[in-house]
Amino acid sequence: MKIIKIGFILSAFSLLLLSCKTSAQNTSIESVSFTNTFGRGGRTFINATKDSLESSAQGGRTEEFPAFKKKINVKDWQKLVSGIDITVLEKTKSGEKRGHYDGPDQIFRIKTSTKEYEFYNVSQDSEGYKQLEKLKNNLENLLPQYK
Repeated sequence: MKIIKIGFILSAFSLLLLSCKTSAQNTSIESVSFTNTFGRGGRTFINATKDSLESSAQGGRTEEFPAFKKKINVKDWQKLVSGIDITVLEKTKSGEKRGHYDGPDQIFRIKTSTKEYEFYNVSQDSEGYKQLEKLKNNLENLLPQYK
Protein backbone atom coordinates (compact mmCIF):
# COMPACT_ATOMS: atom_id res chain seq x y z
CA MET A 1 0.00 0.00 0.00
CA LYS A 2 2.88 2.31 0.84
CA ILE A 3 4.44 1.70 -2.60
CA ILE A 4 1.18 2.62 -4.33
CA LYS A 5 0.99 5.92 -2.41
CA ILE A 6 4.59 6.78 -3.26
CA GLY A 7 4.00 5.88 -6.91
CA PHE A 8 0.89 8.05 -7.02
CA ILE A 9 2.70 11.01 -5.43
CA LEU A 10 5.66 10.69 -7.82
CA SER A 11 3.44 10.45 -10.89
CA ALA A 12 1.41 13.49 -9.77
CA PHE A 13 4.61 15.45 -9.15
CA SER A 14 6.08 14.52 -12.55
CA LEU A 15 2.81 15.46 -14.27
CA LEU A 16 2.96 18.84 -12.55
CA LEU A 17 6.53 19.41 -13.74
CA LEU A 18 5.70 18.46 -17.32
CA SER A 19 2.72 20.81 -17.50
CA CYS A 20 4.67 23.85 -16.26
CA LYS A 21 6.03 26.27 -18.86
CA THR A 22 8.67 28.88 -18.33
CA SER A 23 8.39 32.39 -19.72
CA ALA A 24 11.10 31.54 -22.25
CA GLN A 25 8.91 28.78 -23.70
CA ASN A 26 5.95 31.16 -23.96
CA THR A 27 7.78 34.01 -25.68
CA SER A 28 9.09 32.76 -28.98
CA ILE A 29 10.47 35.48 -31.25
CA GLU A 30 8.39 35.93 -34.39
CA SER A 31 10.23 38.79 -36.11
CA VAL A 32 13.10 41.22 -35.72
CA SER A 33 13.70 44.43 -37.62
CA PHE A 34 16.15 47.29 -37.78
CA THR A 35 15.43 50.69 -39.33
CA ASN A 36 18.08 53.33 -39.80
CA THR A 37 16.80 56.80 -40.66
CA PHE A 38 19.05 59.53 -41.99
CA GLY A 39 16.91 62.53 -41.07
CA ARG A 40 15.76 63.93 -44.40
CA GLY A 41 18.30 61.76 -46.24
CA GLY A 42 16.12 58.65 -46.32
CA ARG A 43 15.91 55.37 -44.45
CA THR A 44 16.94 51.72 -44.67
CA PHE A 45 14.88 48.85 -43.33
CA ILE A 46 15.71 45.18 -42.65
CA ASN A 47 13.06 42.75 -41.38
CA ALA A 48 13.50 39.06 -40.65
CA THR A 49 10.94 36.42 -39.73
CA LYS A 50 11.46 32.68 -39.45
CA ASP A 51 10.34 32.45 -43.09
CA SER A 52 11.75 35.51 -44.86
CA LEU A 53 14.32 38.29 -44.98
CA GLU A 54 13.28 41.64 -46.41
CA SER A 55 15.21 44.83 -46.99
CA SER A 56 14.25 48.14 -48.51
CA ALA A 57 15.54 51.67 -48.82
CA GLN A 58 14.09 55.11 -49.51
CA GLY A 59 15.81 58.42 -50.05
CA GLY A 60 19.05 59.87 -51.34
CA ARG A 61 21.64 58.29 -49.05
CA THR A 62 20.49 54.76 -49.73
CA GLU A 63 21.32 54.20 -53.40
CA GLU A 64 23.56 51.17 -52.84
CA PHE A 65 21.36 49.50 -50.21
CA PRO A 66 19.82 46.25 -51.55
CA ALA A 67 16.03 45.94 -51.81
CA PHE A 68 14.57 42.42 -51.85
CA LYS A 69 12.36 39.89 -50.10
CA LYS A 70 13.60 36.30 -50.00
CA LYS A 71 13.15 33.08 -48.05
CA ILE A 72 15.56 32.87 -45.12
CA ASN A 73 17.64 29.85 -44.17
CA VAL A 74 16.63 28.24 -40.83
CA LYS A 75 20.25 28.32 -39.64
CA ASP A 76 20.46 32.08 -40.32
CA TRP A 77 17.19 32.70 -38.46
CA GLN A 78 18.42 30.74 -35.45
CA LYS A 79 21.65 32.72 -35.44
CA LEU A 80 19.68 35.98 -35.39
CA VAL A 81 17.38 35.10 -32.50
CA SER A 82 19.78 33.03 -30.41
CA GLY A 83 21.54 36.16 -29.15
CA ILE A 84 18.34 37.83 -27.92
CA ASP A 85 17.51 37.54 -24.24
CA ILE A 86 13.93 38.68 -23.56
CA THR A 87 14.63 39.37 -19.88
CA VAL A 88 17.33 41.86 -20.90
CA LEU A 89 14.94 43.48 -23.38
CA GLU A 90 12.48 44.09 -20.56
CA LYS A 91 15.14 46.21 -18.81
CA THR A 92 16.33 48.07 -21.94
CA LYS A 93 15.38 51.73 -22.23
CA SER A 94 14.95 53.68 -25.44
CA GLY A 95 16.71 56.95 -26.06
CA GLU A 96 15.10 60.07 -27.47
CA LYS A 97 13.54 60.06 -30.92
CA ARG A 98 15.26 62.57 -33.17
CA GLY A 99 12.69 62.58 -35.91
CA HIS A 100 12.75 63.79 -39.47
CA TYR A 101 14.70 67.01 -38.99
CA ASP A 102 16.91 66.41 -35.95
CA GLY A 103 19.12 63.65 -37.29
CA PRO A 104 19.41 59.89 -37.64
CA ASP A 105 17.47 57.33 -35.64
CA GLN A 106 18.22 53.65 -35.08
CA ILE A 107 14.99 51.76 -34.45
CA PHE A 108 14.79 48.12 -33.34
CA ARG A 109 11.54 46.14 -33.29
CA ILE A 110 11.35 42.66 -31.82
CA LYS A 111 8.03 40.88 -31.90
CA THR A 112 7.39 37.86 -29.70
CA SER A 113 4.27 35.75 -29.40
CA THR A 114 3.16 37.84 -26.40
CA LYS A 115 4.64 41.32 -26.81
CA GLU A 116 6.24 43.74 -29.26
CA TYR A 117 9.34 45.67 -28.24
CA GLU A 118 10.37 48.92 -29.93
CA PHE A 119 13.59 50.75 -29.10
CA TYR A 120 14.82 54.09 -30.43
CA ASN A 121 18.48 55.15 -30.21
CA VAL A 122 19.42 52.86 -27.33
CA SER A 123 22.26 54.33 -25.28
CA GLN A 124 25.55 52.43 -25.14
CA ASP A 125 25.17 52.47 -21.35
CA SER A 126 21.85 50.64 -21.54
CA GLU A 127 21.77 46.99 -20.51
CA GLY A 128 20.43 45.71 -23.84
CA TYR A 129 22.69 47.77 -26.12
CA LYS A 130 25.19 44.98 -26.82
CA GLN A 131 22.59 42.44 -27.89
CA LEU A 132 20.79 45.01 -30.08
CA GLU A 133 24.09 46.05 -31.67
CA LYS A 134 24.87 42.37 -32.35
CA LEU A 135 21.40 41.93 -33.88
CA LYS A 136 21.98 44.94 -36.15
CA ASN A 137 25.36 43.60 -37.28
CA ASN A 138 23.95 40.11 -37.90
CA LEU A 139 21.08 41.54 -39.97
CA GLU A 140 23.43 43.73 -42.01
CA ASN A 141 25.83 40.81 -42.56
CA LEU A 142 23.01 38.67 -43.98
CA LEU A 143 22.20 41.14 -46.77
CA PRO A 144 25.09 40.27 -49.11
CA GLN A 145 24.24 36.55 -48.84
CA TYR A 146 20.61 37.05 -49.92
CA LYS A 147 21.03 39.97 -52.36
